[in-house]
Amino acid sequence: MYHRRAVLHLHGSGRTLGLPQNLAGWALASAWRGVALYPLAGTIVVTGRTADGDVTALDDDLAEHDQTVADTVRETLARWRQRPPISDEAATSELLAYAARDVASSR
Repeated sequence: MYHRRAVLHLHGSGRTLGLPQNLAGWALASAWRGVALYPLAGTIVVTGRTADGDVTALDDDLAEHDQTVADTVRETLARWRQRPPISDEAATSELLAYAARDVASSR
């Protein structure tokens, strides 16, 4: 579980099938968990979760997290095309910091 009020629907074998890494989904899930997670690959659909665990519409605040983090990841990747990070670790840290900021600022 990445967030108690959300469900991330992802391909269970995405990495082994060679699907592209989903940085926006990874950054969002990592920010919600507060820790860098394993890479997520392929298309990810984010929905809400009821108290009983059923799928429902995503709450407005979580939808805002999703959109803001996705926008930030897209903008960061565009900047990296002009000026790449010095290492994979630096890139990971930068994306996680931005995603954590985005999630915290819209709470």
